[in-house]
Amino acid sequence: MTRDFQVPGPAMVTVKGRSDSAIGSLQQLGLSEGPIRVNMNFVHADLQVNAWSAMGVPVDIQWMLGSVNISMNLIHFDPAILQACVMESQAGAPTFGSTGRGGQRLGNGLARFAPAGAVTGWGNHYIGLNISSPMTALPYRFLFSYLTSQPAEFNLGTEKQIVVLNWRAIPYSQDPWNGGLASFGAQIFDNSPDT
Repeated sequence: MTRDFQVPGPAMVTVKGRSDSAIGSLQQLGLSEGPIRVNMNFVHADLQVNAWSAMGVPVDIQWMLGSVNISMNLIHFDPAILQACVMESQAGAPTFGSTGRGGQRLGNGLARFAPAGAVTGWGNHYIGLNISSPMTALPYRFLFSYLTSQPAEFNLGTEKQIVVLNWRAIPYSQDPWNGGLASFGAQIFDNSPDT
């Protein structure tokens, strides 16, 4: 790829979730009204050594993982798919407008898209968030995403409805031990869209 202006164009957002949910197959959530903002959050920790002076200048820096925040405004969207995303982001709320059980984990130590099972009674509620544009060669897939913070804001009235969504993607792993490698190689995103 050579250096050039990058103008991705309009973005289509698709989602895929737990295999026994309303988003168990790839679904179009909606079309963006404007740019989708992707913010990488790197976490570092200073290593302080007294012999190096403990006055705020580190001897080295530790990489302490990271996450990605994705903010978008959708103008042409499917309300039923949005409701499914909201319910999954609440660890499987029974209905839209109700809440999931407090303390329930989103991943539950299960594989991506795992359905509710007899052992746990819960599935993996993380959502595959896919962003593609006809003008760019690189689609983005955030493997383990959920609606976070103030997850959705929408207006009710006589004008067009624009829904504002705030997502977070993390490097989830079924097994944090990972054969002794811990977080090494855990993916937050890639450029291979869900199918």
